[in-house]
Amino acid sequence: MPTIPALIRWHGYAALASVLYVAGLGLVMSIRFHAPGWLGDIPWLSWGRLRYAHTQGLFFGWLGNAFLAFLYFVVPRLAARPVTGVRLGWALFAVWNGLLVLAGWGLVQAGVSQPLEWAEFPLPVDGAATLGLLLAVAQFVVPLLRARVPSLYVSAWYILGGLTFTLLAYPVGNVVPEYLPGARGATFSGLWIHDAVGLFVTPLALAIAYAVIPAVSGRPIFSHFLSMIGFWLLFLLYPLNGTHHYVFSSIPMEAQKGAIVASVYLGVDVILVVTNLLLSLRGRSAVVGSDIPLLYVWTGTVAYLVVSLQGSAQSIMPLNRFTHFTDWVIGHSHLAMIGFASFTALGGLLHAWRLTPGCRYNRAAAGWSFWLLSLGLAAMVLDLTAAGLVQGQLWRGDLPWMDSVRASAPFWWARSISGGVVLAGFLAVVTSMTTGPLVVPAPGREADAGSAQQDGAEEEVAGARWLKDAYVLVAGAGVGLFAFSFVVLGLWPNRDLRDQIARTRPTGSGAMSASEARGRLVYAREGCMNCHSQLVRFTEEDVRRFGPASRAWEGDGDAPQMWGTRRIGPDLAREGGRRPRDWQLAHLWNPRHVVPDSIMPGYPWLFDGSPTRPRSEALDLVNYLGSLGRDARLAGLSGPGPLPGRDPEEERRKGMFCDCSIPRTAGKAPIWDMALAVGEGDRFARRGAGVFARDCAGCHGPEGRGDGPAAVALTPAPRDLTVARFSDRRLSESLWNGIRGSSMPPWNDLTAGDLRGLVAFLGTIAPSDPSPELDAEERAAARGLFARQCAVCHGPEGRGDGPSAAILAPIPTDFHEVRPTTAYAESALARGVRGSAMPRWAGKLTPEEQKLLARYVRSFFGKE
Repeated sequence: MPTIPALIRWHGYAALASVLYVAGLGLVMSIRFHAPGWLGDIPWLSWGRLRYAHTQGLFFGWLGNAFLAFLYFVVPRLAARPVTGVRLGWALFAVWNGLLVLAGWGLVQAGVSQPLEWAEFPLPVDGAATLGLLLAVAQFVVPLLRARVPSLYVSAWYILGGLTFTLLAYPVGNVVPEYLPGARGATFSGLWIHDAVGLFVTPLALAIAYAVIPAVSGRPIFSHFLSMIGFWLLFLLYPLNGTHHYVFSSIPMEAQKGAIVASVYLGVDVILVVTNLLLSLRGRSAVVGSDIPLLYVWTGTVAYLVVSLQGSAQSIMPLNRFTHFTDWVIGHSHLAMIGFASFTALGGLLHAWRLTPGCRYNRAAAGWSFWLLSLGLAAMVLDLTAAGLVQGQLWRGDLPWMDSVRASAPFWWARSISGGVVLAGFLAVVTSMTTGPLVVPAPGREADAGSAQQDGAEEEVAGARWLKDAYVLVAGAGVGLFAFSFVVLGLWPNRDLRDQIARTRPTGSGAMSASEARGRLVYAREGCMNCHSQLVRFTEEDVRRFGPASRAWEGDGDAPQMWGTRRIGPDLAREGGRRPRDWQLAHLWNPRHVVPDSIMPGYPWLFDGSPTRPRSEALDLVNYLGSLGRDARLAGLSGPGPLPGRDPEEERRKGMFCDCSIPRTAGKAPIWDMALAVGEGDRFARRGAGVFARDCAGCHGPEGRGDGPAAVALTPAPRDLTVARFSDRRLSESLWNGIRGSSMPPWNDLTAGDLRGLVAFLGTIAPSDPSPELDAEERAAARGLFARQCAVCHGPEGRGDGPSAAILAPIPTDFHEVRPTTAYAESALARGVRGSAMPRWAGKLTPEEQKLLARYVRSFFGKE
């Protein structure tokens, strides 16, 4: 039957342009893991926005156009009649590429998006996507329903099911979570995450495989009966998988376990489908090796088996607990979307291309593209899988989060190299489809994909005719199976969650302020949820590191939810109150100023040229970060004890982790006594020097003088550690709990050896001048002066416990634990200390009185 070569070509060219852009974005994002400042001052090239464009461009721009090009080639052959119309085809092309792909890219990179996995394009573009799917149904489904063949071939079934089910699922998965908050919205987000792959990508890719394999090999499908069983199991089980992305969350455990069971059964279905496809090629290994499009399809089929079994395995709780949020998942998704979907789409596209008049096909370049893509993808997947295993192992321990980032650095370098090879492979694909001989019409050159198999299909399934009533069954089953998944994974968990929230929500939990709500929009716009989750799972590792597990009621006002599915940085569900505002602002301006090894991009466009001049958006974002976990703290979830409305026995029965007995606070600081042998002290000091350069120099400077790159943005300024000697007790407490009212956060996630090393190192850079001796007359005069002017804050004995100390932040200095140099003490008296309650005393005290007080406060050090 006649095809429309112009639409095949235009969709093919659009697919090529899209895949180059998408692969280029992926490489840019990968490079920024080890060069985070690169392109860092351009808002529309920020990492989070590029990630939105990368995933949606892959889905709609590359795969969508490749599938549509192949449908124009194969549907007339399957239906023995042309597609609905040429004008409709050009309308579909314009909507798909103009209103959907290009508009979506422009909006998300301009900062207009929605923070939902695989649903990042904003609502206006969702409308265009729905319209495009509706036009695709009219263009391809209608001819298949009016087919002039006695029985529809299995590829037609997959096309019917894929387009019909996606049209039903897309609005639900992309619109409902935008308005349904928290855990209730997550149930529908999970539904779409898997529907996107299972109802659109997988059916259309399998339609290509079932069409290309018999057409090129000259052999029929091994079993039509098995192909139909595989079809029905796919559409029954795939929509039920979605909640396995949120295992150990507050979504009802029954829904989680149901998704896990469906995931395992789906693996069985994939074994059946792949076995059927590979057995169809038995005895045709020479054909597979010599025909590049068929080789692409064969490789994609094998990748489908591997990635599906991997997905089934990682949905099971023990492996999910270890690999979720790690780069293992990223390797899995690349194997799925490149190894399976893209390889199969390339096989179908190249097969159609070399048979479509007016196209050019370069077989040599196609061969180069296959090997480059295969090599690059294999290296990338193995690398990311190994990185995920390393990350998962490190997260199980008590090591600082940044240790996992540092350990991942070599793997991220390897990822960038492999990404360059993948990009080269796609460039070779472009070469193969734009150079070479021009294809001319050649009647009878290729058998119809399905016509040669109709007789065999009729004979094989003659005893099961219900399998062939496509016109009624596909429509009825499509609606029925979609409704079933909608109820099981959406409506039923939502009912349970509403009851749970009503039962457990504490009284007095408040809504976000206007500023916090605006900050949440900035957080979503910049794609922060791509690197930071907001979901503390019911696992011991999460609770020990981040605090109490996230409850359903906490996010019930957050629409859309931003739980995330990956952690490059730490979880932020309990971020509020952990770090002061000026630290957060300095971190937004340039993260490496406060965390030297951070790979987070900066957001300078949120400031007016300086970290000391934040714009309203930066302040709103910091306010939002400060609100995370606030209601949980106010509800008393920051300490050990029984959880309100939750029965620990019920949790254990359901397989959830009861975290009632795990302390939520760091507790009393251990004292790292540095009374060590000389050799041991030197060894710890060398270790501490490395830790200081890695974790402290961003604020305190490389020599500890308080002049790090972040110092200009912090109030009070970081302490100059070379002008005072601190006791081991003071250093230990400051490192363990931070310093309230300053930008010094707690560092209790460091190892004991690192903390002891810091204490030892700081002792080596502290001044060693002894405490002064005052005669009786000087001491009496100084004591009186101190009592009149200083004791109200510092206390009568200089211990920082005066009557006003409780309301001051930072707290007044305890001079028994801190001995400043004489010069610094005199300077502080004369000029005050910026950012603290210490005022200027110049003009109120004579120079002689300032000198006397400076000597007096230094004399307290070391006295019990």
